[in-house]
Amino acid sequence: MPVKERVIQVVTENRNKLVNGLLIAGGAYLVYRVGKKIIANMNKSAAQSKADDSPSVRQAMTFRTAMNPSGISWLMSTDGTNEDLIFDTAKQVTNLDEVSSSYKDLYQSNLLDDLQRELSSEDYSKFLTLVSVNPKKVKKKGATAPVTFAQKSNLVVAKKEVTIRKSPDASNHGAFYEVFSNKNIIRVAKPGEFLGYATGNQHFDEVNNVKFIEVGFVVNGAKAPGSYKAMDKKKITYWVSSSSNYVEIFDYYKQMFDSYPTTLSATPWMKPLDFFEAAPRKDKSVKGLSIKPARLLSVAEVQILNERMQPIDTADRNMLLGVLEMTMKVGAEKYYKFITVQNRKRWANARNIKIIES
Repeated sequence: MPVKERVIQVVTENRNKLVNGLLIAGGAYLVYRVGKKIIANMNKSAAQSKADDSPSVRQAMTFRTAMNPSGISWLMSTDGTNEDLIFDTAKQVTNLDEVSSSYKDLYQSNLLDDLQRELSSEDYSKFLTLVSVNPKKVKKKGATAPVTFAQKSNLVVAKKEVTIRKSPDASNHGAFYEVFSNKNIIRVAKPGEFLGYATGNQHFDEVNNVKFIEVGFVVNGAKAPGSYKAMDKKKITYWVSSSSNYVEIFDYYKQMFDSYPTTLSATPWMKPLDFFEAAPRKDKSVKGLSIKPARLLSVAEVQILNERMQPIDTADRNMLLGVLEMTMKVGAEKYYKFITVQNRKRWANARNIKIIES
């Protein structure tokens, strides 16, 4: 066969193979697209059928309505956003994973991505906070518990000037033009001031986007400054922003004393709210007991452990640690579990501890 004819034949064969390959690839892609659409439609139909019985499906639909009022998907970025509806719905969400999954089935889109596009960064942060603090949030294996701004009994210190309030509402700022408004400001705390102990109560002021914690203490008149002596055993509570910009929260006294030495003068008279409450004999608490149970005294430096047996602090020599609750042997070592004067349960190795019977 002449060279020219051979070249034409090879080109023709390769062209036919290329065309056949493109047809096969095109057919496969078409099948993929059709199959994907069929599956998406099936998932959408399945999700829609659950609308009556599934709060997650209804919430997903409501979020979409808030972000796309016209119902026309390609107008979503221009037809406005109902932020109030988003926030009201966020308060009802107990399982964000399920809502996101339902949203994906219904609209083939990512809920959180759409919310980020539709909301300002401040409003998106507000949405996440409303979902995360819901006390009815589903507690399942692997899922996070509702967010707490501060654990009960945490120590709270003002990092810089912070407003102390009667109620968790940041609407009033103490300005002169607010003189006739419903003022809830008690005073402004100074930087480094010990504010008290977190009570475990919290509130999110969504109007002003402020996270509040309730803080309190009971007055120990015997060691209180003159202006507080007459308030012996009086309980005082108030609300303060939990923002890390304004307050610092500690788990243990030593950490606080190291960071804010001036708080040493406040803790002798500002005590936890239950400091004077009598406890049952079996509790062996050091608060207000008429009996005198066994107490623990360090005879050398002792490492203090939390309830999970994790090191959290060190006690110096000749320090009264608290009241003995129980003894536990681990191999050749012996550990004491005790209750501190702050009514917290701690562990320590028994080697450098002396039991004081009284």
